[in-house]
Amino acid sequence: MVQWVRSGVMEGASGLVAELGGDFRTLARAAGVPLSPMTNPDLPMRVDRFVAFLELASSQLAAPSFGLQLGPRQSLSLFGPMASLLGSAATVRDMILDLVDFFPVHTQGTIVGLEPADEGLLLTYELTADVGSQQRQVIELGFSVIAREMRRHDPVWLPKLVSMRHGPPTNLTVHHRLLGHRILFNADRNALLLDDQLLARPVIGADPTIHQHLAALYGSAAKSLDGQELRKTEALIRALLPFAPIDLALAARLLRTSRRTLQRRLAAKGTSFDDLRAKVRASLATLYLRESSLSVGEIAEILQFSETSALSRFMKRTSGQSPRIIRKESAGPHPAA
Repeated sequence: MVQWVRSGVMEGASGLVAELGGDFRTLARAAGVPLSPMTNPDLPMRVDRFVAFLELASSQLAAPSFGLQLGPRQSLSLFGPMASLLGSAATVRDMILDLVDFFPVHTQGTIVGLEPADEGLLLTYELTADVGSQQRQVIELGFSVIAREMRRHDPVWLPKLVSMRHGPPTNLTVHHRLLGHRILFNADRNALLLDDQLLARPVIGADPTIHQHLAALYGSAAKSLDGQELRKTEALIRALLPFAPIDLALAARLLRTSRRTLQRRLAAKGTSFDDLRAKVRASLATLYLRESSLSVGEIAEILQFSETSALSRFMKRTSGQSPRIIRKESAGPHPAA
């Protein structure tokens, strides 16, 4: 299924490419990004091509932190009309809650969620399995944009914890400057900690009247979106996989529905729970093999395979390649398996 996003997500990209000595039009064409939408940020763009552009720019320009560097050049305006909703919220907590609740209206190619933490809330960020397994640049871009917005409300703020599924670059200077020093790579999720003190801060430009009106509009739009059960189920699988096996019965219970209802709704989208779980596992396995420093055994454990050989058989069946071959052919880190 093709996933779309506003072409406004390319904000600042041409300037950064030029600054790094590259040619934006050449990179855009090579990634399959049409140049015509660049003149109108509201026109749709394929999410997978945006991800490909970021990865290609990083590789071609020898800029391992391209996505991270792009973040400070962007603002909430990349969300288009939703920026007014976020910017009119009363507190940072309200803004983040709105972002999570209404993000599917912006794009269904990513999964944004919140998890409670001892010191605040963990903002989680994942690409859906339909978009693909390359994620380093787009995940770091997303966290960089959020960090920039948080510093509008607290100029010295840095997250107390950031975790990312991919491995670290050789040089962490840009990461430390924009995301602080508490960064965990090769992690079981992509997450950024928003502390309680930050969440309680008032939003600069808050407007309760505008916010109430826009929240009602976006609430209606979010409820009318097709495929919500599919997105929620995929998000649940991604969240639980590192900690426990998940089956249809558990997923249905956590989603507060019956097994039969969940299976029927997934079937209406052309899939089943078992197929979706396999798709997510294959996507995450490929991601870890290409972009992390984890051993094949560690990857098997995270993805709930009983042993390394079970992961190998699964990858040969789903991708036609063994974990060792996928890792060897990767353009990313080359850790020992």
